[in-house]
Amino acid sequence: MMGYNWGMDGWGWLFMLVPTLFWASLIGVAVWAVLSQAGSAHRGTDALEVLSGRYARGDISREEYLERRRDLS
Repeated sequence: MMGYNWGMDGWGWLFMLVPTLFWASLIGVAVWAVLSQAGSAHRGTDALEVLSGRYARGDISREEYLERRRDLS
């Protein structure tokens, strides 16, 4: 009597691979979306820090500083 191999002959492996790739891709896209949102929020504060540094060094006037800060906010 031969044992049953649960459909793993021929193309049976494909039916296990496709859902695994689908879920791995879905999780990867979700992680990428969260990380890209965190990065874009961080970039905004970097711009404000650079602007504040330029104002503190005297590179730009108070009016220019306030205008650019308003634009970035």
